Amino acid sequence: MTEVIWTAGAGRELQEVYEQLEDHHEGDGAALLEDVERNLALLAAQPHMGGYFEKPTRKLLVARRFGIIYSPENRGVVLLAFVDLRRDLQPLRKRMRDWFGGRE
Repeated sequence: MTEVIWTAGAGRELQEVYEQLEDHHEGDGAALLEDVERNLALLAAQPHMGGYFEKPTRKLLVARRFGIIYSPENRGVVLLAFVDLRRDLQPLRKRMRDWFGGRE
């Protein structure tokens, strides 16, 4: 089983979404965390299961509207971002291109 490694940014983004959901309706944030945990267990077993987001990064859909942006690496699956997929993703795509320097 592959190790799942959270970056500080991805953890912060998940925390923000959790708090927003809980503020809107108690229990929704907890349901999201359960879905995230379920999906991360699958991801740890199959690190290449998500489709490409911005090569070499991949995207895993969670709770029908959120995405975990990650990179399968030798040290484990590195979670880079947790995003609402309904927003404009171009800035995040650019950040991933800059971060990985066009590496595939």
